[in-house]
Amino acid sequence: MKERLRALDTSLLWPMALLVIMGLLTVYSAGRGTNQQAMIWAKQGLWNLIGFALMAFLAGMDPRRVFRSGFALYVLGILSLVAVLAAGHRIGGAQRWLGVGGLTFQPSELMKWLTLLFVAHRLGTRQPQDLTGWDLVQTSALVFFPMLLVLKQPDLGMAISFTPILALIPVIKGLRAKWVALTLAICCAGGVFAWHKVLKPYQKQRVMTFLDPGADLKGKGYQINQSRIAIGAGGLTGQGFTSGSQTQLNFLPVKTTDFVFSVWAEERGFLGVLLALGLFGLVLTRILDTAVAARSASETYFCVGAAGIIALHLLVNVGMVVGVLPNKGIVLPFFSAGGSSTLSYFLGLGVVMGVRHRATLK
Repeated sequence: MKERLRALDTSLLWPMALLVIMGLLTVYSAGRGTNQQAMIWAKQGLWNLIGFALMAFLAGMDPRRVFRSGFALYVLGILSLVAVLAAGHRIGGAQRWLGVGGLTFQPSELMKWLTLLFVAHRLGTRQPQDLTGWDLVQTSALVFFPMLLVLKQPDLGMAISFTPILALIPVIKGLRAKWVALTLAICCAGGVFAWHKVLKPYQKQRVMTFLDPGADLKGKGYQINQSRIAIGAGGLTGQGFTSGSQTQLNFLPVKTTDFVFSVWAEERGFLGVLLALGLFGLVLTRILDTAVAARSASETYFCVGAAGIIALHLLVNVGMVVGVLPNKGIVLPFFSAGGSSTLSYFLGLGVVMGVRHRATLK
């Protein structure tokens, strides 16, 4: 165990650990006064401990062994998504979970990382100059297939979290105009198709509410409006731990998951927001630095994709709570409560730390 702990990248671990602690305190504050959520912080703390153990285990492994398992893990992930559609648990009108003992697990959270692992390994077996448009088509198919299965659950926010993987080829090819244009064309075509054939009425309504949030402040625009009030109430230094009026009076919706950052902003203010965003910046910078130091192309591509997934979740969640992006139900890494999402991020960063550890070995 000591060897595995030594494999952990401390430059990535400490900002990540601070974010986890900040998130745990925020979930504790958000859950006060509600019987259903009063102990959610304790469960989240347990998930964090399990996630840390899994991350340490992966960090001590040779990443080449992990990448060689990419295809088998991808197939297993696809089968789990099919199982969700066939016999998954339905909660709140969505069928996204599988029952494991007395617990529920959301396979789509882990699937985005398994897809990234397989795609990165597949692209890493070829030289960048040898990649063609057909490689982009094949890679897109590998990503779009699980995305469509996730959309059927339905879970638009989770499906969107797969999109950074699509950017790998343009990044690999040096962001040449034709690759960027082709990727954008595929994404636009997919967006048009999703709007007309895939999105549910309530998902379309979220987009319309984003375009005109003031049209129905007591209905469809209620969540964003309350979130803005909470963030504005935080001011420069915040209202203090467990003292946010919007949070404690239960005006703020889904405050332990989707809108957990609104709780943090209300309690810690603008300075607290800057601190959190700065720590996220350190995490992303270290992951990209690991991508540069990696010994193989597959490892580099995985790290770039990992940074993309975390950055997308950060951008969309923060953009959502301040009202500059539609409400898509995307959680904030290390902050939002949830066992499946917590474990998936720890596992993903465990692979990144394994890449870093291998790069430091002589």
